[in-house]
Amino acid sequence: MGPEAVKGESELVIIEVFEDSQLWQQLWPVVEALGQENYVQVQAEHFRASHILAALVNGQPVGFLRFVVQRLGEDEGRPPIVFREQTLYEAKIIAFGVLPEERNLGIGRSLQQEAMRRAKALNCCQVRSRSAYGNDANYHLKISLGFGIQPSLENDSVYFIKALPAVDGLKSN
Repeated sequence: MGPEAVKGESELVIIEVFEDSQLWQQLWPVVEALGQENYVQVQAEHFRASHILAALVNGQPVGFLRFVVQRLGEDEGRPPIVFREQTLYEAKIIAFGVLPEERNLGIGRSLQQEAMRRAKALNCCQVRSRSAYGNDANYHLKISLGFGIQPSLENDSVYFIKALPAVDGLKSN
C-alpha cells in the first residue's frame, strides 16, 4: 500500500511485518500496549498462513492487524466447504488495534482495507473477525466497510463477515 496522508503532513504506510525483522521489535510494544499479545502469538494447525500488517505513521508503528488464512469451517471443527470442486478459504482477522492517540484518523480503516485486498489476492472468498459486544468503534468501522454481523451463540461476542468479490475460478455463470 502506498503512503497516505494522516493528521495533516503525517504519512501512513501499511506493510507486512515478519517476526525476524527489526520492525517486528518496534511493533511489539504497540501489541503489548493494546493487550493483543496472545492473539498475535496464537497458532493452530488449521492456519494455512499468517500475515501481520503494521501501520506506520512517519515510520513509527501505531497499529497492526493479524489475519490467518484457513479453510472455511475448519476452525469450527466442521469439514471444509467445497464449491465447484474447490475448497473455499477465508481470511480471519484475529488481532487488530490502533494506539488510542492515533484513532479516528483512518488508520484502522486502512489496515482493514489492506487485509481485504490481500485476502482477495490470496483467493479467499471472505474476511471474518470477531469482536466483543459493545465495541462501538469496531462496529462502526466494520459496518462502514460493508461487513455483515452475526451474534455468537457461544459467548458474548459478534462475528463480522465480509464477502469478497468473486475470486478466480469461482465466478458465477
